[in-house]
Amino acid sequence: MTRLRVIWTVLYFCVHKRILAAGNNQCGDWVPLLESCYLFSDTRATWGAAMGICRGFHADLVSIESNDENLLIEGHLQNKHPHDADKTAADYWTGGNDIESEGNFKWIGSEQPFTYTNWMTGQPDPAEQDCVEIRGVSNFKWHDETCNHSHLFICEKSMGSPPDIIG
Repeated sequence: MTRLRVIWTVLYFCVHKRILAAGNNQCGDWVPLLESCYLFSDTRATWGAAMGICRGFHADLVSIESNDENLLIEGHLQNKHPHDADKTAADYWTGGNDIESEGNFKWIGSEQPFTYTNWMTGQPDPAEQDCVEIRGVSNFKWHDETCNHSHLFICEKSMGSPPDIIG
């Protein structure tokens, strides 16, 4: 296990267990990190379909607005995919996009421009790729991608959001 991976694992479990131990789990089956609840999907969908699924849960595709939030999500993904050697199956949609204006990325939930980024080298590129994914093969750095590809996805909602009612 690499030193970086050990650090991610320790960071993830320390923060995750601290939040749960504090009795602050208002997230049900979702993962509590910082002030939000996260659903890390096990199914694939296009960016638009993923957005619709998240909204069905009174959530949005994830908005990663700080290095701390990015490290916690990355740590969770490292733990979720520990044995995927090349991690090609570990690509996740975020709520980031530049659909309205090429090169001007914003978050779908808040409509706010990016103030924090974690792009992989060479990204974003000038191709017609309007949606942002977290790419497993690049150690969970960000990559702009064609929105009609199917990937896993991450939903985010604030703690204390309405409960999920299915049925």
